[in-house]
Amino acid sequence: MKIEKADVKFRVWCDFCSIRIAPNEERVAMDGKTYHQRCYSKTFSAVSKAKTKSSQGVDIHGRER
Repeated sequence: MKIEKADVKFRVWCDFCSIRIAPNEERVAMDGKTYHQRCYSKTFSAVSKAKTKSSQGVDIHGRER
């Protein structure tokens, strides 16, 4: 009986969509989390848009423009 040695590889999942990232796929690592390149761009473009909107919607005295 011949037993083949199992090839164990470290698998990585995206912290945004929870889908496995293929070894040949581009990935982004940020703050200890790993993302697909497209998920990273979705996540951080949404965050920057929210910050931009909230900072533009109110003047210095807290009144809406």
